[in-house]
Amino acid sequence: MNKKFFLLLLLVLLPLNLYSLSFLVKDNCGLLSNTELDELQTRAEQISSNYNCGVYIVVVKNMDDFVYDYEIYQDAFGIEAFAQYYFFNELKGVGESGNGILLIMSMKERDYDIMAHGDFGNYAFTDYGKDKLADSFLIYFGNGQWYQGFSAYLNKVDRFLQAAADGNPVDINSARIKENNLPLSIAAGLIFGFIVALISCLAMKSGMKSVHAARIASNFIAQNGIKIPIQKDIFTHNTVVRQVIQNSSSSGGTHINSSGSSHHSGKF
Repeated sequence: MNKKFFLLLLLVLLPLNLYSLSFLVKDNCGLLSNTELDELQTRAEQISSNYNCGVYIVVVKNMDDFVYDYEIYQDAFGIEAFAQYYFFNELKGVGESGNGILLIMSMKERDYDIMAHGDFGNYAFTDYGKDKLADSFLIYFGNGQWYQGFSAYLNKVDRFLQAAADGNPVDINSARIKENNLPLSIAAGLIFGFIVALISCLAMKSGMKSVHAARIASNFIAQNGIKIPIQKDIFTHNTVVRQVIQNSSSSGGTHINSSGSSHHSGKF
């Protein structure tokens, strides 16, 4: 009896939205091995728990295999409408506002959508940020490197959520996230520049060894004397070329539709 009471109490104390984290990475097309799937699942669970924001990856064969009413999503179409359907019916997100970031893919159409939802989800993943998230995996997907693409995506999601938790979400006008190897790149650049400068100086020095002071100036006078023709520089006209420098008018931010979602979609 005590054991049953303990189990009942444990279930009550668990977060109400724990079921939404039961699977975070779902591959219906066999793109990933079981080991790869488990590793991505564990990583997604860790990130979701750290920031109270569900991190989801869903791959389906054909989004049209799912029977749902497109018309209920007047604020989204195609893969974006499918992403909203899947998120609201299968995933739910985390917390009262349903925080989550979903990468969903349909292999038949080769469409993908990155959908953010919830107060913190939309704050952490701006329109600019979602565009950069896509860059992280598209370079791998083009070569069929699915695991590498999903892994790179999760790494960047983790960094974006940390930036948002620090009060500085990645956006077009915000400070860019520094790459981990930036200090090494700077050091390598300085060393390379020093080596090039040293080689140039040594080459110039060796070329000056044949130079010596002359005792007389006759060597510098032409045999037939010096003849300097009269030359004139006549100014005729000038041409001025002006080019307008276009400043970006984008102020960044996140465009949220009536369903409380924001999207970035495309082909892979």
